[in-house]
Amino acid sequence: MQINTYAKQPYPFYYEDLRKVFLLVCCVSIASFLFSYLFEPFAINPLENKINGFWIVILHAFIPIPIAMGYLFLLNKTVKNTSRWTLGKEFLHLSLILLIIGLVDFLLRDFIYTNPDNWSLRYLWEEIRNTFLVGSLVLAVILPLNLERLLYRHLSFLKRLPTNPSTATISNSIHIDTPIAGEQFELNMDKFLFAKVESNYTEIVCSNTNGFEKSLKRLTLKELEQQLNPFSFVFKSHRSYLVNLNSIESISGNAQGYMLRLKNYSESDIPVSRSTIEEFNRIYSHRNNH
Repeated sequence: MQINTYAKQPYPFYYEDLRKVFLLVCCVSIASFLFSYLFEPFAINPLENKINGFWIVILHAFIPIPIAMGYLFLLNKTVKNTSRWTLGKEFLHLSLILLIIGLVDFLLRDFIYTNPDNWSLRYLWEEIRNTFLVGSLVLAVILPLNLERLLYRHLSFLKRLPTNPSTATISNSIHIDTPIAGEQFELNMDKFLFAKVESNYTEIVCSNTNGFEKSLKRLTLKELEQQLNPFSFVFKSHRSYLVNLNSIESISGNAQGYMLRLKNYSESDIPVSRSTIEEFNRIYSHRNNH
């Protein structure tokens, strides 16, 4: 039960910037090459080699680069809500990448070795096992350590924030233009809670006498953000969210960043991503200390 709870811990989705991911994967491949070349952890019969042993190590170390990048490119395209990414999902997808790498290494055996049993289940298992042995450092050590590091970092930042959120109110309305003629609307900033990306629309959530109300508008979050620039209390906490800082009731932290609980809204918390935490800390602290 504890393992299941731990696997559901929020975890950062690192794969939006594929250039950084590529550099990281290259570094891992170089480290894998140096480890295999210098320490020779896996037994190899040189008499079976079709190519020089040095190039065999090169292949095993660097073939994972296109495999990992192709998988992570597709993953980045398919994951729509990164705020729901968890440690368990991270572990699962990295394990699938290792499995694919092991299968590819098995399929390459006939091009590398003269062994007549290249296509046996024994060598299929061996290639997959060896791949997971190399990747076990990431799965069993680095992921949990990184989770604890991020939790400690974000909770430490959280302790420095003011404990009493601002109760300032702004009784202003603003006319919002949309790309569709006749769909312009007035937004009462005193009632505005947050806005988020919803497919090709932007969902705007405002408080009312019954709690809150939602409305879908045909404009992008960026277009709405530009028109709300005059209001300093509107903050882009995540690539998919704009939030009214005056509506914050409480703040909690996890490995992804912060989670904001808003007044009059109990359906879900609003994420503050890792990339915006420092700016959030600065603005929120300034507003609540003045």
